[in-house]
Amino acid sequence: MSRRSRPFAPLASREGSREGRNIRSGLHLDSPVLVDAGFGTPRYPLAGRWRSCGLAVVLATLLGMGGIAARAQADVAADVLIEAAGFIAPDGKIVRRPRVLVQGGRIAAPDADAPHGVAVHSYPPGAVVSAGLIDCAAAIGAQGGLAERGQAVQPAIRAADAFNRYSYQLARACKAGVTAFALAPDDSHLIGGQIAICLTAGGRPGRPPALLTADGPVHLSLAPDAFMVDREPTSRGGAVSLLRTTVQRAREAKAAGPLAEFARGQRAGILAAPSGADVLTAVELSQTYGLRLAVKHTDDAHLVAESLTGKLAGVIVGPLDFSASPRTARAAGLLEAQKIPVAIAGGLPQAPPDSLRIGAAVAARAGLSAEAARRAITLVPAELLGVADTIGSIESGKRGDLVVFSGDPLDLRSRVLAVYVGGVRVFAAGPAGAEEAQP
Repeated sequence: MSRRSRPFAPLASREGSREGRNIRSGLHLDSPVLVDAGFGTPRYPLAGRWRSCGLAVVLATLLGMGGIAARAQADVAADVLIEAAGFIAPDGKIVRRPRVLVQGGRIAAPDADAPHGVAVHSYPPGAVVSAGLIDCAAAIGAQGGLAERGQAVQPAIRAADAFNRYSYQLARACKAGVTAFALAPDDSHLIGGQIAICLTAGGRPGRPPALLTADGPVHLSLAPDAFMVDREPTSRGGAVSLLRTTVQRAREAKAAGPLAEFARGQRAGILAAPSGADVLTAVELSQTYGLRLAVKHTDDAHLVAESLTGKLAGVIVGPLDFSASPRTARAAGLLEAQKIPVAIAGGLPQAPPDSLRIGAAVAARAGLSAEAARRAITLVPAELLGVADTIGSIESGKRGDLVVFSGDPLDLRSRVLAVYVGGVRVFAAGPAGAEEAQP
């Protein structure tokens, strides 16, 4: 698509004396971070028309990039005012709120005044702003294996050490609206180490994505992959016994570290629990030792949901797609009915980049409320991963990691119009139907 600059077109003054200029330019790809301009229209309050045009000429002369230079200025600014028809509130409802202000990369208070000269990005009627989507069970950017199979209990392993922040998979996830994900050890360990929470973009053109934290929840597994013939445990019974013993010893020891913190209820844990029996084991452990434990489980939710109320931090279901059986698709709704926090996993990169939205839409059609479905791919994953004070919802003080959709994200006809990380626009779509460059 052409990078020709287009002339500034005056816009009607809004909010008193504020004026702006309309900048529209073609798609630009600066791997590994996508930077381009589309539906979002940045406007810059200036003193007058001739001053605005003069500034554009100076920028074009100095940088030789015309409108692209001004476009780049908007995208690297950490202060931005985003205008859209609605925003997704922390409770999952779409509320009619005309704008959200990001200052210094953080979301400002709803009544905060926009500073003079702030970039304004306006989106078409019907556009909805969401907190960045979060995949709480992914392997995006994993370099090599996420397991060391010599021992069943390896709490010191950090998934962050396997994170390849230059992977092309990150740009694909970002373009689909995923701004953060959990990189977890695989299910071949009883206790497999620490989950890393990673970002899909760096917040500046040319800057690679970063870690939000390397010290996430402890990953545990009762999946069949954790049972091996050449090391303990070799059976499910042995695995449960070893897990109890390990947690008890860690609670009694005076040592520090991720396992001790988990055993004392100071750090969250996520347990892979394929069967209903595994889920009940998780409940027993959580109740006995006071653990902050969530489980990854889908298949037997219809059997165990009534037994989980108030006993687990939450349940991660999925990935879900259009081929999901009715029993699987209904899992999230059944858990919500028992007031259990539900997160939906996307399973990236094995699943398509938009699998989070697909999973939420499938669950909503099978009984999960629309509000819970939106929370299941934003705030609830952040809560289960222990980072809800930083990401997951549009609230004052949180990171400006946002996604602008052309409509309700549960409506799969809606497009991703723009993605912001730390208040910086790292992706913007071209006009509908236009061919876009692939990451």
